[in-house]
Amino acid sequence: MIAECKERSVHLRKKFPHKFKDLENTALLESVRASNAIEGIVIPNERLQEIVLQNKAPLAQDEAAIAGYRNANSLVDSDFINLDLRERDILNLHRILYSFSDTEIGGTYKESDNVIIEIDALGNRRIRFTPTPASETPEAIEQLCLVHIPKFR
Repeated sequence: MIAECKERSVHLRKKFPHKFKDLENTALLESVRASNAIEGIVIPNERLQEIVLQNKAPLAQDEAAIAGYRNANSLVDSDFINLDLRERDILNLHRILYSFSDTEIGGTYKESDNVIIEIDALGNRRIRFTPTPASETPEAIEQLCLVHIPKFR
């Protein structure tokens, strides 16, 4: 069944390349939008499309975060076969995420604890997620790498 679906998708991709590209672009935009919104980063849709789909340079800090996410996502999408779930690849993706930022934190472990805060339509704030504490992050990454499937393949 999966092989049949895969074969059909290859055929349809050849028959309707623009439709598939539109679907890929929509999925990419929604992924970037949702992932950054979790961090409180929201920019106008037109500007999001320029940065993500047209590779425009960021003009502000929020846009820098989106451009970094775009580039990290592009690496994962284009080179997932060669990526390994190892510390060097994780830190490299982190470096790429922060490559447009004016900070020096990209590619390094965090030094302080943080929380992910959700703000509802009424402006009420709540902690949505509490990440691993900074002091435990290197060990958590090491453990993750020890139990991973060797490659993303």
